[in-house]
Amino acid sequence: WVIVLADGDGMGKYVSGAKLKEYKHYILTDQLDQTSQQVEGFNELLETKKRMGPATHVGLNRALLDFSNRLVPYITEKRFCGKVVYSGGDDVMAVLPLEDLPEFLRSLRAAWCGAEDPQQEFDPNGGYWYPNQALEGLPDRAHFTMGEGATMSMGIVIAHKSLPLPTVLDNLWTAEKDRAKKLPGTRQDANPSIPPKDGLCFRVIYGSGNSLEALMKGHLLDYWWKFIQHYQDIDLSPLLYRLAEDLPKHACVTECDRLLTQAAEVILNRRDETLSDQVKHALLDWINQWEHWAFNARKAAGENALGTQEKDLAMLLKFSAFWVDKMVQREEWRE
Repeated sequence: WVIVLADGDGMGKYVSGAKLKEYKHYILTDQLDQTSQQVEGFNELLETKKRMGPATHVGLNRALLDFSNRLVPYITEKRFCGKVVYSGGDDVMAVLPLEDLPEFLRSLRAAWCGAEDPQQEFDPNGGYWYPNQALEGLPDRAHFTMGEGATMSMGIVIAHKSLPLPTVLDNLWTAEKDRAKKLPGTRQDANPSIPPKDGLCFRVIYGSGNSLEALMKGHLLDYWWKFIQHYQDIDLSPLLYRLAEDLPKHACVTECDRLLTQAAEVILNRRDETLSDQVKHALLDWINQWEHWAFNARKAAGENALGTQEKDLAMLLKFSAFWVDKMVQREEWRE
């Protein structure tokens, strides 16, 4: 089983109104008649930053209520085989099987910001999630979300059953607060620009007391899933372990050369067992996206920025191999 602790990023800025944009982003000018648009000061109004009024506070509260009271319980306990430990506002703690972890994280992140639902049960439109059909435990109405650009950081602990619960919880809180929340973003001039925080910290704690920690920016999760989901077609773990071992030795993070991607491709091409083009391109794309973030995060936060070193990519590859190993093991149990 896995314990997940999630927390919304920058909530103070939402409450204070610092996240609000100019009125032109909220007023549908094509719905107004020409007379209204010609009123003196209308153009200045469009360029004025929206103020945090009572109605906006109500919308914020409604989004937090819909997320914590409606969407989190549905995703955790109906869509997946998990159990909500706590869900209030922007804070979530849940336990679930290891098999459900990647898609649970993708679903939770999408529900938070109103992005496309990975399982297509909701239609995202204008910052709302509309159920496409009647869903157990949910009212048939639009559900408020925090909207585009909202992110959340998560600590994820996979612990052996012999470990004391206080030890597991201490690791969980540390993973979320001191690691996932501390992942750097890029400068505004980076293309694309990536915000700070929005992190995932995976910690595997073995019965011996040894541990494995891997850090990943949230925007990389979908890229990761595109190749890791093919574990049923081919056992990726030997390849991932080899990449974890060899990549830091033969390549480094660069701005444009994409040496890590090139080195990974050489390793892939030398294998006796070839990958399908779909899996190969998805894996290389994930490494490429990771390198883009790592290089630009170093420019913004310094050469030793958390999670941006070649060894950090190696730890991500090791965690990926660990997850694939466990999934293959479970497939064998079913047989």
